[in-house]
Amino acid sequence: MTYTFADTREWLLEITLEVQMLLWQKSQYYSTPSSRWRAYVNQICLHAFLDWVNNEDFIQANFEQNCADTLASWEFVNGTGVQIPGRRIVLIPTEAIDDNELEVPQEWVDIPSWVGDYYLAAQVGENGDFVRIWGYISHAELKSKGNYDSLERKYCVDKQYLIKDFSAFWITYLFCQEEEVRATVPSLPKLSATQAENLVQQLSNYSVIFPSLSVSFATWGALLENEQWRRQLYQKRLQPLSSQKIINLNYWLKDIYDDFWQSVETLFSPSIGDIAVNFRDSLDIELEPVKRGKVIYLGTEASLAVILIISLNWEENQQICIRVQLHPFNGNFYLPNNIKLALLLDSGEVLQEIQAREHDNYIQLNRFAGEVGESFKIQISFDDYQITENFII
Repeated sequence: MTYTFADTREWLLEITLEVQMLLWQKSQYYSTPSSRWRAYVNQICLHAFLDWVNNEDFIQANFEQNCADTLASWEFVNGTGVQIPGRRIVLIPTEAIDDNELEVPQEWVDIPSWVGDYYLAAQVGENGDFVRIWGYISHAELKSKGNYDSLERKYCVDKQYLIKDFSAFWITYLFCQEEEVRATVPSLPKLSATQAENLVQQLSNYSVIFPSLSVSFATWGALLENEQWRRQLYQKRLQPLSSQKIINLNYWLKDIYDDFWQSVETLFSPSIGDIAVNFRDSLDIELEPVKRGKVIYLGTEASLAVILIISLNWEENQQICIRVQLHPFNGNFYLPNNIKLALLLDSGEVLQEIQAREHDNYIQLNRFAGEVGESFKIQISFDDYQITENFII
């Protein structure tokens, strides 16, 4: 990455074409064109900021969200939280050329666990080829100087109240960490599980274009603050998209992979230990070189996250041999009890189905084969939750 000065007090960070293409690919698994673009702009901004900050000898920044969590907040809200030692930064990117003001979504200002110490204004180039970080403001100043727009639920603060000198930012960070820079934010109401489930059902309807504006902010903020409920809402809004998308496995044999289908090595870290070893052995890696996995979330509990693995290879008769497995995710040793994995025809007819027992660390369908052009569905069911992935050979 190249660093240049647009102003002696701000940073202009150039983004390579390769990085742009990679981050664009990673931004496709969202429900609408606007949310996909929002994810892309935020990933560009995050990449630039982390690369810039982590080149400073005295600081290391950490992105707060797990990439495997598909960054669900970008489905609904612009902005990204980043933790640096002792402080929390919120990046607010925009493509607007006019930098007369900074617009911060209310979620980043009034949800207690989302609040940052400082908010950084970032302009992202029209094609994502640069990021210009041009000013910052503390949470307390944002609350006192910003104008609240109740229609769009955002705080708008004039540029005169933003500090442009980032040398001053780092000096303040190094020597004034005990200074209180956050305003008091009232707590949000507690939602019952029933209330949350009803809200998720209501707001996941694809006809609800702006879920954040469809209920009161207090209710919306309480729902969004809960990681499991936020993830469930994101997943349910994607279901109409997932049900229409067909994964072409023929492309996988040409090393062309669909978004969010990751390598086994990425999904199974060495810390998982014996489970990963057993998994590799059970897949007969030497015989089945093409394998991809996808994290599937099944409801509000983090323990319901599982990994769907598809493994395939050519057979001598020119058919493609396919194996499907389901594994626990996020450090869990066992699958949720009674979770089901099924192979379906396009008509919905069930060809195979297996159900996890207590202490199963994976389940798999019987190996099957198909010819180029044939299609099938893989369905995962748990209690009342069900998700289907569509494939064509």
